[in-house]
Amino acid sequence: MSTTPSVPVLRGSGGAVLCYEDEALTLRRGDEEIRIPLQAVREVIPDRRAVTVELRVPAGGTPVTHRVRGVSEAAAGLFAMGVGAALAALPEPDPSFDGASLVTTRSLRTPGPSPSIGERARHHSFKVIAFGPGLVALILTCVLFIMHGEAGMLLLAVPMGLVNVLFNAVSAGAAYGTLRMWRLPRHVITVMAVRTSPNGAPGKYKYTDPSGQTHSCDRNTYASQIEISYHPDHPGQPVDIHPVSTRVAATIGTLLLWAVTAGLIFVAMMAATH
Repeated sequence: MSTTPSVPVLRGSGGAVLCYEDEALTLRRGDEEIRIPLQAVREVIPDRRAVTVELRVPAGGTPVTHRVRGVSEAAAGLFAMGVGAALAALPEPDPSFDGASLVTTRSLRTPGPSPSIGERARHHSFKVIAFGPGLVALILTCVLFIMHGEAGMLLLAVPMGLVNVLFNAVSAGAAYGTLRMWRLPRHVITVMAVRTSPNGAPGKYKYTDPSGQTHSCDRNTYASQIEISYHPDHPGQPVDIHPVSTRVAATIGTLLLWAVTAGLIFVAMMAATH
C-alpha cells in the first residue's frame, strides 16, 4: 500500500488556486488558467505561506517561475513533497529542453453573445426614455424663454433643466432594475457556486454553465457555497433574486421617482409658457 500523502489543493491570496491533477499543475488566477505539464517543472519550492513553481529552462537560461502567496504553510509543504515525488519518477530531460514551451494559458472569461436585433432595439429605447423627456423639456424651455425675450431666465432654466435630465435618467435606471426583478425569476438558472478565496477571506466564487465554461463572481459572504442565478443568454452575469416584498417596494419607489420627474418637467414647461 502506498504511503505517499495526497497532494493538497492550494488556495492562495487573490483567489489563486494551484492543484496537481492529470500529470500537470493547474494554476487558476482571476479569469486565467495556466496548465503546466509535469515534464515542464524543475521543482516546487515551499516558502512558509508561499509556493514557487520553477520551470525547466535550457542550460544558462533565465529561470521562469510561477508563485502563489497566502497558502497554508502545512499544505505548501505537502504539495511540494507530493509533486517532488512525481518529478523524481520522470527521466532527466535534455539540457536544452525548455519547459515553458509546454505551458498553455487559456482565458476563463466567456465572451458574451452578440446582441440580437431585439436587444439592440431595447437598448436604444432605454436611452430615449432615459434622456429624451428631460432633454426635450430643457431645449423647449430655453427656446420659449428666448422667443419671449426673456433670455436672462436661461440662468435659471438651464440648471433646472439639467436637474430634470438627471431625475429622468435615475428614474429610467430604477425602472430597468425593477423590471429585471420581476422578469428574471421566470427565466434564470440557479446553481451552486464554490468559494475560491482562501479561508477567512470573503468574496470570490466560481461556477460552471451548461457549456462547461467557468465563471467567477464576488459576494460579501464567507459561506463555502452560495446560490448563483444567471440568465441563459448571459451566464457570465450572475444576478440576485429578490423576494416579492422587495420587488413591490422597488416598484413603488420607481413610480414615485417618475412622478417627481414628471412634476419637475411640468413646472419647467409652465414657467416657460407664462
